[in-house]
Amino acid sequence: MAKALHRAFHVGFSLLWGWLFLNSVLRWQHNGAAALAAGLGLAALFFLLAKFAAPCLDRLSPKAFRLGFGLAFALYAALFCWLAWLLAEIPIMDLAAVLQTLPELLENGRFGVWNAYYVICNNNLGLALVLGGWYKLAGIFGFVPSADLAGVAPGIALNALAILASVALVCLLARRLFRSNGAVALAFVLCAGFAPFVLYAPTFYSDTLSLPFALLALLAWTYYRTEPQPGRRLALLACMAAAAFFGYAIKGSVVVVLAALILQLFLEKGGKQAAKAALALVLCFGLLFGSYRAWQRLSFIDWAEEDALALPLTLWFCYGSHDEGNYSQADFDAAMSVDTLAERKALLNARLVQTYRSYSPAQLAEFMTQKAAITWGDGLYDAPEFLATPQRANWTHRFILEGQPGYMPLIYYCQAYLYMLQLLLLAGAVSAAVKNAAPGPLTLARLCVTGLIFFLSFWETKARYAFNFTPLLLLLALAALLNLARVHSTHP
Repeated sequence: MAKALHRAFHVGFSLLWGWLFLNSVLRWQHNGAAALAAGLGLAALFFLLAKFAAPCLDRLSPKAFRLGFGLAFALYAALFCWLAWLLAEIPIMDLAAVLQTLPELLENGRFGVWNAYYVICNNNLGLALVLGGWYKLAGIFGFVPSADLAGVAPGIALNALAILASVALVCLLARRLFRSNGAVALAFVLCAGFAPFVLYAPTFYSDTLSLPFALLALLAWTYYRTEPQPGRRLALLACMAAAAFFGYAIKGSVVVVLAALILQLFLEKGGKQAAKAALALVLCFGLLFGSYRAWQRLSFIDWAEEDALALPLTLWFCYGSHDEGNYSQADFDAAMSVDTLAERKALLNARLVQTYRSYSPAQLAEFMTQKAAITWGDGLYDAPEFLATPQRANWTHRFILEGQPGYMPLIYYCQAYLYMLQLLLLAGAVSAAVKNAAPGPLTLARLCVTGLIFFLSFWETKARYAFNFTPLLLLLALAALLNLARVHSTHP
């Protein structure tokens, strides 16, 4: 039964991902065919690296490889941080608002003037607490949160650490899954070539600071699945729940990792063991979530204004239910036209049901396809939106500012890279469906991606909302390359 479900999942994932890929190409605002051709060229280049270069590295001694890899990673990290500094932008939108609230948090330990903002945008509280703690440390060296270059420097540093940690985790997972020098090196090259990591380096927002947590949950799973001791298994389950929770506290969409872990338990373990482990996962996550909510109410926010100001999550589902799925002033105005939170929930629930009932099946399919193409079909992941307000002029703006000579080449490179990743993910999923081997860590990665696809099909539509799961795409692309090159066995 488990193997049948495993195959059915991979068949479904292949069909779903294939549809996303096809529409990403067909609906791209520029020349999708040209970007696809470039993506095929990149895929061929990486295939050659996997086939011929990666095996050569396996002949190196562990010490020699560690030294070479360490030097390469240090060089990449130095270049990455330099580019992050050059790309520094003036914070905009919610990032600007969160940054403005930090002096009050650091001075008083809670919010006063900005209390209403976190009643309304409670999803940004986790981000504010992470940044607040970091800026508390930075304050020892005289840094103060502000919109100028010195004020954003600590945030950029933290963001660079989060992205570089994600690259390191992808490489570590490559080592855990494929146990070869070549796989680790290829993982590193895939990450180094992924330009959106650099483009998002100066934007210390929830999309980037939540990057490592799905990887941490996956890493803990690789230890859990082979751990014989019950006590250690329970500790690893707690680690997975913690990774899912802390990722969720920064970026709500990371909660799909918890659902993916539960499904993986039943696919891979089954029976009573899966049920007990799933219960432990949920209890650990629930304990952390309940403690966090209580901590909010006791320490940081005065909830007296909740009834007058708070917005239910349904509002963001309403945003994502019509037009292009983006922010809707009409939905917001409707929500604020009533006096209490309960009335807002009832009004928005009715509005959401009415909107979806207005679609015919064909219209709904077209709407969902359009949303998916916007979310998963942008190789830049909306990065230019943040990079359009630079702190100071330098050569990088020839590439990141619309109308400059390097802007279109950058767009086509990023889109080609995205198509390469999408093609490799599709190839990997089809291979897993055909082989139907036992479920493994790559199945968990695909479950996480599937969960995000379904979540973002109904949530507000933005390409950057898919950015925090891109390390999983890179890992799955790596697995497909190695499988195609037949140089290592992979874990489905």
